[in-house]
Amino acid sequence: MSRRELIAGLALALFLRLGFTVHAYHKEIRSGAAGTYTYEPIARALLASGVYSLPPGGVPTAGREPGYILFIALIYKTFTAHRLCVFLAQALMSAVTAGLLYGLAARLFSAAAARFAFWACVFYPYFIYYTAYFFRESLLAFLLALILYVLARWKNSAAAFGAGLLAGWLCLVNGAWAPACFWMAAAPHAIGTRDMKLRRSAAFILPLLLMVGAWTWRNWVVFREVIPFSAYVGGEIYISMTIPYEVLGTEEQSRLLNADERFAAISKIDGEIEQNKAYMAAAKDYFLAHPLQFLARQAEHAAKLWRVLPHDRAYTHAYAAVALAALGSDGWLFPLALLGLWVKRRDPWVRWTFLPTILLVTAAFSISQSPIRYRVPLMIIVLMLAGVGFDELLRRRRALT
Repeated sequence: MSRRELIAGLALALFLRLGFTVHAYHKEIRSGAAGTYTYEPIARALLASGVYSLPPGGVPTAGREPGYILFIALIYKTFTAHRLCVFLAQALMSAVTAGLLYGLAARLFSAAAARFAFWACVFYPYFIYYTAYFFRESLLAFLLALILYVLARWKNSAAAFGAGLLAGWLCLVNGAWAPACFWMAAAPHAIGTRDMKLRRSAAFILPLLLMVGAWTWRNWVVFREVIPFSAYVGGEIYISMTIPYEVLGTEEQSRLLNADERFAAISKIDGEIEQNKAYMAAAKDYFLAHPLQFLARQAEHAAKLWRVLPHDRAYTHAYAAVALAALGSDGWLFPLALLGLWVKRRDPWVRWTFLPTILLVTAAFSISQSPIRYRVPLMIIVLMLAGVGFDELLRRRRALT
């Protein structure tokens, strides 16, 4: 792909993301729903008081991992405490992600696969959509693309250390990514001797451990509890165990939880740490009483994470538009990615990094609630594999003519 085409694509990616951000922002202002977010209040409280806390009252919290909240706080501190600054930063970051994806796919696969992945990323509707809201997916996708690019571009220990820093940040954006990040340190995809692989793995895992350890130590100092990521995970696990998947996020979920005596009792406990411990204990008891049902629901969540069509819910846009966007993107990208996965099934990167990352993240989210949004950062890998599938179709077509 020429430099002119690359620049034009990056400009278009930024234009689409900025355009939707402005549209969504004004629509939200008119609806009166602006500012009702989970992460942003903690960032504002941190800047105002220096305490990682939930307003009002400044009560310290471990309910949300700090990676995305610190990103918001940095934007507010650098520019101004206006949420539109965060959305504009996310739009720019998402456009840069498309460029990283092109460079990564070109290095690992082929020019044709890279070109396809790049343009698919430019127009991918979920990448465009999530830049306009306080969701973590734009940052997660950017970090994943940058980690993989650094590991593929440079083979020395210094690059592995930098990738480990990025992986630590990624884990602290969403702790469900921790198994995949630690696997990246162990995956033997690096070229060279065994000693070189060991040095690279050590250089990768050291900053990862230090960053996760720093957040865990903060929580120990504040709460005297070992909380490596989020103190909300217990409640999420219990809800995903006890509530059928098809009613998650609906009024029926609220009705079922209100009828659950143990859930109701735990919800009245003061303190998020105490609540989390009680939810984890309840989840353990439920698993021991219903192990097969838990495994069945876990398998269902894993499968539904990769469904093409989202459930009909109260979205910010008409469901018909949401469904058409899903069919017009994932509806044909997934089959191409499966073809690409088959073609490159023996490739070290695919076998030891890409496929395990998809499986580990899917498994982590299958234990809790798993909306389609959670798979969006993994589309960095899926789009590259779809590019490989597209390149394979072109090769087969040329062979027939």
